[in-house]
Amino acid sequence: MVNAQEYIEGNFPKNVKIISAISSQLEGHLDLSEYSNLTSVDIGCNFRLTSLQLAQSTGITFISIYETGIDNFSFLAYTPNIHAICLPRPGDIIGDHTGNVYLSKALRESCQENYKLQTNLKKSNRQIQTQLDQEIKKISDNNQRIKELEQENQELQSQNKDQQNQINELSNIALPNSPYNLTKLKQEIIRLKVQELAPKVRNESTKVVKLIEEAKNKASNFSSIVDLILETQKQIVQNSETSQRDIFFGKMEAYRSILESVLSKEELQTLLNKQTEFLELEKHLKSLQL
Repeated sequence: MVNAQEYIEGNFPKNVKIISAISSQLEGHLDLSEYSNLTSVDIGCNFRLTSLQLAQSTGITFISIYETGIDNFSFLAYTPNIHAICLPRPGDIIGDHTGNVYLSKALRESCQENYKLQTNLKKSNRQIQTQLDQEIKKISDNNQRIKELEQENQELQSQNKDQQNQINELSNIALPNSPYNLTKLKQEIIRLKVQELAPKVRNESTKVVKLIEEAKNKASNFSSIVDLILETQKQIVQNSETSQRDIFFGKMEAYRSILESVLSKEELQTLLNKQTEFLELEKHLKSLQL
């Protein structure tokens, strides 16, 4: 027996129009898809030849696979102009040789229709597979997001637990003989904070008053400007409206230019900074006492 592919490629160039290899003891699969110029293929009486593949061609008009093992005729889908076919079983000749042109046409069209159906089915399967892959990816992405959210939730729960433990510890420190009560704990913290801030506010107030007196004494005839610049700065600290603050800043610059003739920039800035610190402390203390 001879390998069919090796025999044909060794004896027939790719540009031939006729291949005749009757009783050549061929076996296996024969692929003639690169023989695009064929008009006739006769490979009968090769009992171990199992399958055949042809190039899509309008030139092939005759095929003989008489007494071969070929039982799949899908290759006919590529030969729209076939006139005669010798089938593997002895006596089965379809086409011009017996006048059965209709049978030849029916067989060819049946193979062609089967090929179309298979092609459409493959295309449909690819589309379905693509859609399925997309849905699977969406599900996978959603599952991943769910895992991420679960992880975030666990982290938040852990943080909340830690914060609650810290609050409990703080409650035990502030209210050692009382069960945990958020309202009481808040009140106790405020009370302690007020106790801490009240003396600081008094101390800062004393410092600010002293600095103001020193600035007024040094400013002499411009002592009233010291009051004006401090009052304007107080309004800036207490007022959050942008339009008003712009007006106050303009006044500040005017007062500053006057006072810099009798006070150094450092002295004036120290006074303003100290009053700002005092006002912020005082504001904080008042908010706790509400």
